[in-house]
Amino acid sequence: MWLKEESVTAPKILAVDFDGVICDTAHETLKSTWQVYREIWGANGDEPPPEAAAAFHRMRPTLEIGWEAPVLLRAILEGVPEATLLREFQTTWRSRIVEGNHLDPADLAVRFDAARDAWIQRDLPGWLASQHFYPGVAARLRILLGGNVRVFVITTKEGRFAHMLLKANGVTLPTVQVWGKERARPKADLLRVLHQEYAVDYDDIWFVEDRMPTLRAVEGQADLEAAGLFLATWGYNTPAERDEAGADRRITPLTLEQFCGDFSGWTRSGPD
Repeated sequence: MWLKEESVTAPKILAVDFDGVICDTAHETLKSTWQVYREIWGANGDEPPPEAAAAFHRMRPTLEIGWEAPVLLRAILEGVPEATLLREFQTTWRSRIVEGNHLDPADLAVRFDAARDAWIQRDLPGWLASQHFYPGVAARLRILLGGNVRVFVITTKEGRFAHMLLKANGVTLPTVQVWGKERARPKADLLRVLHQEYAVDYDDIWFVEDRMPTLRAVEGQADLEAAGLFLATWGYNTPAERDEAGADRRITPLTLEQFCGDFSGWTRSGPD
């Protein structure tokens, strides 16, 4: 089993989430969300009400994939308490809003991507400027691409959107190393694919993710127990989730400074 107190020089494969790890996409996500929301519910205005926008940003850790964003915004505008959404959006409110409004997740996904495509076609510079890489991340990725560690971006957004942003920030990651939602598989399965296709032992695969539920899902797979798991504490997660990671035997809370530094600084003493 990979334990966070172990000292490992470096991984052979570094699998990295995109939103909330490499790039802060919160503003772009909300703007695209509002376009879809207006199509479905007929709201007026170029932006959601300020209080709803602020709540959406606070609730961002509840989202797993893009199509859920308009559903979350609907729940917020219907007055569901924030504390309730933090606890129950994935387990209760997502399906309640979808079923109550006769929505189709596949249609929501198409609408969400179409809103992004329309924005890109209308104003590519504006779309790129609406999201930014976290400080130091692009430089760190460029260093890694010049070394022996193979980097893969594993994201639930369309891979082409992530690739456009990587390219715009000077990170020339090959397209085959950017795996988006088109792979249509859980991230745990994608780690298995990396293990199989590249003949790399699991203890040489490190996975950086900002969603604690995703890391928990990987942690629960017995065959993946040797993989290194890291919670990006600068991303879309809550203080409680960061504390949870700090108390976990396998999941290591990782700061942005650590991520941008040498791998030797990624591990630390585990809990007593």
